[in-house]
Amino acid sequence: MSARLVIVGAGGFARETTEIARRAYPGLALAFVDDAPSHDALRLMAGHGATSLGTLDAWVPDPHDTCVIAIGDPAARASIAACLADRGARFAVLVHPDATVADSAVLEPGVVIAPGARVSADVILGSHVHVDQNATIGHDTRVGACARLNPAACISGNVSIGERAYIGAAAVVLQGLVVGDGSTVGAGAVVVRDTPQDTVVKGVPAR
Repeated sequence: MSARLVIVGAGGFARETTEIARRAYPGLALAFVDDAPSHDALRLMAGHGATSLGTLDAWVPDPHDTCVIAIGDPAARASIAACLADRGARFAVLVHPDATVADSAVLEPGVVIAPGARVSADVILGSHVHVDQNATIGHDTRVGACARLNPAACISGNVSIGERAYIGAAAVVLQGLVVGDGSTVGAGAVVVRDTPQDTVVKGVPAR
């Protein structure tokens, strides 16, 4: 890990990310960028020990820094990730010490894993994936870049979650299924069949 972590965003998940970073890397210097932070956001981020570096548009990544994108919307995160990669940004991986991650799991740059999450054997998490509190991911599952698993989401084994997919809080995806790129699974839904890309499903069973 570098001497300083720059967090992109200043909302609620950005503040959660400061806590993950501090627990994972005690003493790490924190900063943030955001194009339109409110006065409350600036105050709250300062209270979490993060220094403002101004707007994302104006920020030029320092080669000695690493960053994470703490923005929940998968499409927005994907767009920002591409922009920052073009500027030469280096992306960190953050795993809260209270998360459980198998030694055989692969975490690509930009992944953020919150406390209580469980990532099982031979899982692959693509770049900039967010795994929120108490979410679980079963063996051999593949999660595409910039997807988000909200709190207590339960992904069974051998599942394929597409890029920029959004899995709602406490949603369940059963064994061996596919959730397509850009799809949304509503909170509490139970997915029992493959979900095409760019589809919204909800309910029990999800449809």
